[in-house]
Amino acid sequence: MTADSLYHSPTNLRKCNEEKLDAYIPDKDFRKRDPRLKTKGGYRPKMERFTLEDFRHNEKTDEYLCPQENILKLQVRKTQVGGVIYRRYVADRNNCQGCALKSRCIIGKNGERRYLNVPIGNAPDNLSPSMIEKIDSKKGREIYPQRIAVVEPVFANVRTHKRMDRFTLRGKIKVTIQWLLYCMIHNIEKIVHYGATMGLPKRDQLKNESAR
Repeated sequence: MTADSLYHSPTNLRKCNEEKLDAYIPDKDFRKRDPRLKTKGGYRPKMERFTLEDFRHNEKTDEYLCPQENILKLQVRKTQVGGVIYRRYVADRNNCQGCALKSRCIIGKNGERRYLNVPIGNAPDNLSPSMIEKIDSKKGREIYPQRIAVVEPVFANVRTHKRMDRFTLRGKIKVTIQWLLYCMIHNIEKIVHYGATMGLPKRDQLKNESAR
């Protein structure tokens, strides 16, 4: 089973694990780690923002220095976000407001100062690291992109070309029946276009087309 990164959540990962599904659900940063997308036309961030690597840690004082040499002090020793355990550091508001590099450091127009979350471990029930490792594996890189060719054209045809972009009935049973009718229309069109060649290897499809 494959799903896009919006479905990468502790609840969904636990459910897939309970159902023993061979799932491939990437995290929101998986494209940044894909070496194939670092070429022209691949993933390019809107702006090069500062990351944890751009901040220097002072072990004696347990403080961080930002690229402008301003101090971020420890605010929270241990906090958990999305199954990851962090130590949180915070900068002085006055230093951030007048900083020339604020746009590269603080996300959002209303942000007043920089918070720095430093990962120090994972919660015992966090399944995200194993899923990330699975997605980044050679097998994962081969399997996951297939959903783009298999699933997305169906949604595009049903929702955009056929304009069946909403359900007009209520209740799970009625909505399911309506969705099956949508699928029937999609499949009938495929049969009309491809006929008996559906399911055949590409080479045999070309032979049938030339015979016509």
